Amino acid sequence: MKNRDHCGRSPTTMTVDYLPVLELSGDLFARKFDDHVEPLIKDYIDTRRQKEEDRFKREADLMTEMKENGTNAALPLEEWEFQGEGVLMVAKETLLDDVPLCMGLAKDGNQVLLQPCFKDDVPSALSAQWEEGAVIIEEIDGLNRWDIGPCSSDGELKRNATGELEMIPGEYSEKGPGCGIKLGDGVRAGRCLDVQQEHHEPGGLLHVYPCYTRWHQMFSFGNGTIAPRGAVHTSLPLHIAREMRKKEDEVHQHLCIGVVGRGDAEETWIEYTEEEMEEYDPWELDDVEVYPNGRKSLQLWSGQQLQTTPCSNEGGVIEFYYVPFIVEEFEDEAEESSEDMTETDEEL
Repeated sequence: MKNRDHCGRSPTTMTVDYLPVLELSGDLFARKFDDHVEPLIKDYIDTRRQKEEDRFKREADLMTEMKENGTNAALPLEEWEFQGEGVLMVAKETLLDDVPLCMGLAKDGNQVLLQPCFKDDVPSALSAQWEEGAVIIEEIDGLNRWDIGPCSSDGELKRNATGELEMIPGEYSEKGPGCGIKLGDGVRAGRCLDVQQEHHEPGGLLHVYPCYTRWHQMFSFGNGTIAPRGAVHTSLPLHIAREMRKKEDEVHQHLCIGVVGRGDAEETWIEYTEEEMEEYDPWELDDVEVYPNGRKSLQLWSGQQLQTTPCSNEGGVIEFYYVPFIVEEFEDEAEESSEDMTETDEEL
C-alpha cells in the first residue's frame, strides 16, 4: 500500500493490527520490516507459519491414515465454520419477539438490513432456547444465511452453549481473529459484508460487495472489552487512525454494526437533508413500543439498512446470537441416493 504522504514508491509502514488483513489477502506484503515502528510483526509471522506447518502435518498424517485403513476422512472444521452450512445472525433483543429479527440482504440491491429471520408460520413453532440449537434452511425468509470466514490465525472463536460466539484474544491481537462474512444464498452469494466506500467515521452503511480483503471487509466479535458481547465490529487500522487524529478531535477506531437513533450517544456524524428533518422515522413517534429495559423495540428498525456506530454507543450497537443451519435429508432423497449407488455398482 502506497503512503499518500510520500512521493514515489514509499510504502506505508504497517503495524501488527493490520496483519489479519495482510494474512488473508494471499498477497506478498513486505519487502522489509521496521523493528522500531513495530517490533512484533516478525514474531507474528513466525507464529502464523508454525500454525500452517502444524496444519500441513495433520493433513499429511490424515492422508497416511486414510491410505492405510482404506477410509475417507476430513480435517475437522473450525468452530466458526458452523459445519459448512452457514449461520443465522439473530438480534438478541428480538429473540422473544413475535418476529425475531436477523441480519440479512434486501430482496433487491446490495443493502444489508435488519429483517425478519423466518417465514411467517415458523416463530410460533420454535422451541424454547432455540438459539442454542440449530435451524433448518427451509424455515428462513429471504437472504439471511451467512458464512463466517476465512479468519486470521491469532486468537480463537468458539460458539458457546447459549448461542453466543466467544472471542478469545490472540497473543498479538486483543480483538481476536478478523474474519470475512459472506452472503450464503441468492444471486449475490459469496459477496462479502462491507462498509460502503471504506467509511472511516460512524454512519458507514453496510452492504455486500465483491470480496477483496481490506479492513472494511474484516470483522471481529465482541467479548465485552473492545465491543459488547455478541457485537460485530470492524476496526480502523492504526496508521489510518493516527492520520485522522491529526485532523479530528474524536476518532472512533472500533465501529460496531448497529442502528441509528437508538443509542445513548449524540449521533453528530449523521447528516440529514431538510426533507429528512421534516419527516419522522418510526422510532421518533410518540408512544412507540419499548422493551422492559426501557429501550425502544428493535422492531421499529425492521427493514432499515444497518450501519456502523461506535462500539461504546450502548443501545445503538446490535448484539447477535449465532445459530447454525442444518440440512434435512428426507427419506425419499436417501432412498434415491441409495438406489443410485446400487445402479452404479451394478454398472461397474
